Amino acid sequence: MVVQKSIINKSVIFILLLAALSSCIDEIHTHGIDVSSISVRGMELMNATHPGEADDNVVRSLRILSFERSTGNLTTNIRYNAWLGDIVHHAVSPGGYDFVFLANEPLHQDIVNTLNGIEKYADLDRIAYPAEYFSSEQIIPMIQELKNITVLSGGKGIRLSDGTEFSVLELALDRLGVRVDVTVESADNFDETFNGIIFSNVPNSVPLTAGYSGPAIKRTVIRAFTKNEDGNYFSDAVPVTEGANWAKKVKRIILPSSGLMEQDDKGKAVNFIIDMGDNYSPSCELKISKEPLDYRLPLNTKLDLTAIIKEPLEVNIKASEWDYIANDWEIAGNRMLNVSHTEVSITDFNGARISFWSNMPVVRVLETVKVRSSNRQEDTNVVFNALASQSWNVNNDERFLYNPQTGAGYMDILLDWPNEIGEETYEITLMAAEDYDGKNKLLKTVTVHVKQEGKRFDFIANSEKYPWSQPYVGAFYKNNETGERVISGLRYTYWHQWTAKVPDAYKDFIVLSSTPSFDPGIGTALPGDPEKYPVIPNEYRGETGDFVHGKGRIYFRIGLKSRNTDIDKPRYGVVELTYEGNDDSGNFLTYKTKVYVRQGEAPDYLMRSGSSGSSFGRKFSPYNLTAKAYKNNPGSIAEWYGVDISNLGNEVAFVDYPTQAGAHFQWGLAKGHTRLANRAYHPTNKNVSSGWSIPDWPKFYTDSPPLWDPATGFKYKDSLEICPPGYYRPTDGPINKIATNSFGYDQVYQSEWRMSLFNEPMKGDGSPTTVYQPIDPTVKTELYVPKILNEVMYGFYADGFFDRRPIKTEAMIDGLDRANGTVTRYKGVALNSADAAYGGTLIVNSATDASLFFPSAGRRWHDDGSLEFAGETGYYWSSSVAPGWVGKDNEGNTIGTPYANIWTMEFNYVATQAKSVINQFAHSIRCVKR
Repeated sequence: MVVQKSIINKSVIFILLLAALSSCIDEIHTHGIDVSSISVRGMELMNATHPGEADDNVVRSLRILSFERSTGNLTTNIRYNAWLGDIVHHAVSPGGYDFVFLANEPLHQDIVNTLNGIEKYADLDRIAYPAEYFSSEQIIPMIQELKNITVLSGGKGIRLSDGTEFSVLELALDRLGVRVDVTVESADNFDETFNGIIFSNVPNSVPLTAGYSGPAIKRTVIRAFTKNEDGNYFSDAVPVTEGANWAKKVKRIILPSSGLMEQDDKGKAVNFIIDMGDNYSPSCELKISKEPLDYRLPLNTKLDLTAIIKEPLEVNIKASEWDYIANDWEIAGNRMLNVSHTEVSITDFNGARISFWSNMPVVRVLETVKVRSSNRQEDTNVVFNALASQSWNVNNDERFLYNPQTGAGYMDILLDWPNEIGEETYEITLMAAEDYDGKNKLLKTVTVHVKQEGKRFDFIANSEKYPWSQPYVGAFYKNNETGERVISGLRYTYWHQWTAKVPDAYKDFIVLSSTPSFDPGIGTALPGDPEKYPVIPNEYRGETGDFVHGKGRIYFRIGLKSRNTDIDKPRYGVVELTYEGNDDSGNFLTYKTKVYVRQGEAPDYLMRSGSSGSSFGRKFSPYNLTAKAYKNNPGSIAEWYGVDISNLGNEVAFVDYPTQAGAHFQWGLAKGHTRLANRAYHPTNKNVSSGWSIPDWPKFYTDSPPLWDPATGFKYKDSLEICPPGYYRPTDGPINKIATNSFGYDQVYQSEWRMSLFNEPMKGDGSPTTVYQPIDPTVKTELYVPKILNEVMYGFYADGFFDRRPIKTEAMIDGLDRANGTVTRYKGVALNSADAAYGGTLIVNSATDASLFFPSAGRRWHDDGSLEFAGETGYYWSSSVAPGWVGKDNEGNTIGTPYANIWTMEFNYVATQAKSVINQFAHSIRCVKR
């Protein structure tokens, strides 16, 4: 988006309709014996290229203030209401003065009282008019200051500081507002999509003077003009841009001026947005100059903006000529290279599209870019993704295209390999020439500012060789969501290609695009709403939405073609991904994997849907459980919140996104202490106050198996069930007795975990200590040896939360080397909040393409509550009790957990398994539908 400068004539002169000794005087101050007067009148408009309209020039009131030059004290303060005539005679004693003329002051009692109460010139520095008095429906407040004026005696007029005398003072009032006229043009018809225009970050008040010292100006005002509600502003227009077939005119928007700021302060710029309804709404910061940079909108400014929607994801804006336009277009003889942007800012998650036009046979990006911080040169296609084309493929690369027949081209600037947290600036050189080597060339420099807040990771499909790699394995949408999900991953070289394809069965469901995200916030802690960034095939590339390809870094977007109207039944699909690489011996290989797509947040069956026996299965929620106190206040630093299970509907909730960890919960404690077990623990180490441990971590051992729902006696479910109404904790075998899940399937058939999620439900226990040292040999388990399962994928999940935020790391205790106090790092997004999200394990049904994701939220150690294995493994409770075990340590002491073992599920790539652990751990909870 380009906003170019128009130098503003700030001395516009108005006709003043002022009556002699006008009909109404609000307040008069006169001092001295010799009372003289000055005569004030207006003149015809002069010296303006764009005079505006009659409504811009109306003056209905004029307040004249005079201040004694030597002291700054007020001498007169008179407000005139004028309707007829053209001259005002203002009584004032002869002498030296500074004058201030205020036209069309807001008729608000507080403002009138403030103006009436002025006692000295400095009082003006504390006065500002509210933004609500600057609109098209109202006359425009105006001001003029004249200093060092001598009023002559006897009504003879005034003398200026240079000695010039005038019998009549002729005013040239400045409007305190800004007028904006907008024309929106496009090659496509956007009658259905175009909703209007919006100005945001508008100041809430306009100071009267440049020395303003009153309350801080806040930029909280939003002005929205909707075609259906503000139809009088909108009209059809005749396109003037070549290739445009549709245009709308939005006329005479009046905004408060925005001049009292540093001219290069982008954060205080007024934002201009083209409102495209539920689709992506392109925007830019208004600036009246690029050289030097100037984001101010001074008083008396008139801007004519032409917004050219070249794509639903792109808009170029320029100001119409006033006296002069500073631009970056270079024209040398008959050679032309015109560029829409010469400076852009991106993150490592988004891209910037630059359009250009030339009349030369070849346009390309040169092979190297300049790194500003070091002044060194780097390969363009190492820094940016597939941008510099090759001699055998002139005018074309994966993210660059130029058509010499039409003269039009574009490039999408997307980061490729630099993977360092921080900021860097690069200079790309665009060349137009008669041939690839640069005969008779023109050069244009494009400055690219890159900001990276987290680390990016390789895209390597899971395998025995790469069991802990974390490629993107899926994408998730709620029923009413269709917007972008960003699939990304580093590859090693520009020369390795990749493709993504939608199978025929899902072409009416899934849409792909190689165009990068244009959300300016993606890749930061405050990304935009993905629903505002729909996925539209890149028409420059002839994409149809079911196939995209690229080189180097894998980067594409997945969107959906419609909302899911069956809110109780999710729908599923896949994207087939192929990428190239070399093995350790240098052999060229092609790899294939899939990205599974789910639309719908309702609980659903995954592998089986029967009510008993070999078809037994349950509907699992796609979300982890958390405390409402964390969900409502994700910035909380509380180590835990107690949960009142008598009021679960108001105490707990599911997280908003499948990747979010939710809280950690202990399974339970001994009878009499179950209330202490109903605590929700923070999912990160943000709030650890004493080493790695949680102070006063509760540990109370049971002396009998804590059965969830026995036929008689104490039922732990009555004290420990923490799933919200309509849901419950899934079983792993029977819940009225100790479950062994071994030596047959009779108990496995009662496991909601194993039967619901796995094609071949596993038997046995992944914990050898329980298997080999049972406290009761009549109730023992067989050993389950974990293996890589076909239905398990491991990696990142694009759910509209995780794929939009930087992946960062924090410290935790190393669970594999805990005894030595070794510290390791865990990675995820939003790690400084209770919204923390992680990569994890996706379980898929290859027959139906259904999928269910479990984030690797780690767990809290049973002995002290310290966080371990976060970002690596997911641990989830069941409601079934496992056999206990006892043994001897090396010194002959009795050890073990004789009565309090609980069946859990562990999820990762190499060892997804059922395992028995003591109930004092804190794990995640995933609930099933009743």
